[in-house]
Amino acid sequence: MSVNADLYIEVKNFYARQMRVLDDLDIERFTATFTEDGSVAHPHRGEKVEGREAMRAKMKSMLPMYEGLVTRHWFDHFLIEPDGDDGLRVTYYSLVTQTGTEDLVRFFSSSSVEDRMVRVDGELRIRERVIHRDNPKYGRVI
Repeated sequence: MSVNADLYIEVKNFYARQMRVLDDLDIERFTATFTEDGSVAHPHRGEKVEGREAMRAKMKSMLPMYEGLVTRHWFDHFLIEPDGDDGLRVTYYSLVTQTGTEDLVRFFSSSSVEDRMVRVDGELRIRERVIHRDNPKYGRVI
C-alpha cells in the first residue's frame, strides 16, 4: 500500500527539518520531533532510550564528542507505508559524515533506520526509532 504525494512530501520535509536541528545540536527541538514517550534504539549498542527527557539527557552527555566537528546526516531510499489506523512506517538509509577544521570529510556511520510515526495535534511525531548499523555481524535488517 502506498501513500499520496502530499503525505510523501510532508514526511520528507519532516526529516529535512529534524536533521537540520540535530546537526545544529539543538537537542530541545530535536527531541520535540518525538512523542513524549518516544524511543530510540541502537541494537548494535544494546541501548534503547525511552522518553524525551531520557533522550535529552543522553544527547547532552554525548555533546563533547561533537566539539570541533560539523556533522551531517544524509537520508535516502525512503519507503513510506501506512502502519495501522493512524500511523506510518518509514524506512530509509542513513549516512553520517563529519568534517573537522582540516576540511577533511570522514564517514562516521552507515545505517538503515525504521521509524514508526503518528500524528500528535495534527503534527507528525516519531513514536519509535530503531537504528541498525550497517555491519555484517548485526545482520541485514531492512
